[in-house]
Amino acid sequence: MRHSKKAKPPEIVELEHGRYMIKAGFLQNTIVARAFPKPPSKFRHLVAEASGKTTADAIERLIEKLEALRSERRVLRRADPALEPGVPTTEEYADALRSLSPGPKLLGVLHDHALSRRRGMQLADLAKAGDYSSVQDLLNAYEKLGADILKMIEPDEVLKSGLPVVMHLPEHDGLPSTDLAALQPELQDAILHLLGAERRTG
Repeated sequence: MRHSKKAKPPEIVELEHGRYMIKAGFLQNTIVARAFPKPPSKFRHLVAEASGKTTADAIERLIEKLEALRSERRVLRRADPALEPGVPTTEEYADALRSLSPGPKLLGVLHDHALSRRRGMQLADLAKAGDYSSVQDLLNAYEKLGADILKMIEPDEVLKSGLPVVMHLPEHDGLPSTDLAALQPELQDAILHLLGAERRTG
């Protein structure tokens, strides 16, 4: 008895580009390349896609699209004296947060902080509510997050401090624990878009 050979399913090509994982292959008789946030991101969010005559062609078009997207967003950034590359757009913040997937403790504090909107919160109250041992402990977490966000968005930029990426800082240096502090408005919007505009319980 003769066995007919089964056609091999088209190979899926995977590669990394910046903070994205690109997957390319046949999809409904079309060669498509798609970009997603790469691990350790917990989000399966489609960032962009492109089709082409070959897998390599589709990947090349997708990379062009990702670079164009980056350039468009760069133009839309708000100027801030504390941030040389400008304040990331809400979409850039949302993309970076999806890719970084901060832990529940930090996400909880960011959500509380974002819910305070433009009026901000006392840093001492925020640190206590978020179970941080001190204001400095909280600021250290914000500093690291800000540096990680910028590294994702502008990998070639060298930043003196990651704090202005997260918080809207007044002109002076240092933040006394009694100070009201607000998140960058674009970051607030990104967090509320991702986590919702209601306080989570439990």
